[in-house]
Amino acid sequence: MQSAYLPLLVFFAGGLVFVGLGFGLSWLLQTRKPNPEKLSFYECGEEAGPLGSRFNLRFFLPAIVFLLMEVEIVLMAPVFLNRFDFSDAAGKQIMKTELLLFILILAAGFLLALGKGFFEWQKPEQKNASFQGPVPDFMYEQYNLDREKQSAA
Repeated sequence: MQSAYLPLLVFFAGGLVFVGLGFGLSWLLQTRKPNPEKLSFYECGEEAGPLGSRFNLRFFLPAIVFLLMEVEIVLMAPVFLNRFDFSDAAGKQIMKTELLLFILILAAGFLLALGKGFFEWQKPEQKNASFQGPVPDFMYEQYNLDREKQSAA
C-alpha cells in the first residue's frame, strides 16, 4: 500500500537533485582565473573594511521600515480577502473601524520615518578605479574607437 507522503518525498527528492545538478554543473563549467580585482571585497559601493567592521546604518533603516510595512500589509490581507465572517452590521462596523485605525497608525509611522529622514540617501563619492590590469587603458579606448568605426561603416 502506498503512503500518502510518497509523492511529497518524491517532490523534495527531485528538487534536491535539480539543485544539486545546477550547482555541480556550474562548478564544472566555471572558469577559474582569479586576479586581484576579482579577489577584492565589494560591498555595494561602500569601501570594504576588515572582516567584522561596522555596517553603515543608512542601509539598515530603510530595510527595517520596509520590513515593518510588509508585515503590516500581510496582517491586513485576511481582512481585505474577507476571511472573517462578520454577518451582523455591528461586526462589520467594528472591523472597518479597526482597519481604519490600523491604516492610520501605519501612515503615521511612515510619515514619522519620512520626517526623520530615514529615506534620505547619501550618495558616496565616485572614485576612479585604480586597478592596473595587463592591458593598458589606451588599448581599450582604441578598441572602442575601432568598433564605432566598424559599426558606422
